[in-house]
Amino acid sequence: MERLAHAAASVLAARGVEVVVAPALELAGAARDAVGLSREQRMANLAGRLRFREAGRPPPGCSIVVLDDVITTGATAAACTRALAAAGVTVSAVLTLLAAG
Repeated sequence: MERLAHAAASVLAARGVEVVVAPALELAGAARDAVGLSREQRMANLAGRLRFREAGRPPPGCSIVVLDDVITTGATAAACTRALAAAGVTVSAVLTLLAAG
């Protein structure tokens, strides 16, 4: 997703839109494969595993967009939004490539 974010940022920059890629989250510890898990199981699978990276903090005043590869139950997007909010970062939108189902 980070490679995709950088590619999208390059396209937007070429069109005069100022964009910063801020890799502010990391997955700490092992999460199991989420295939076949319910929303509650997916949430539990991520609980305490998403960590905020201060080095990836977005610049102040930016609109924050979270990128996710697939929305299945929304658990990952919700967990990312919560982890960022806990660090004082407000998410404006979540964009995904695919929706399962």
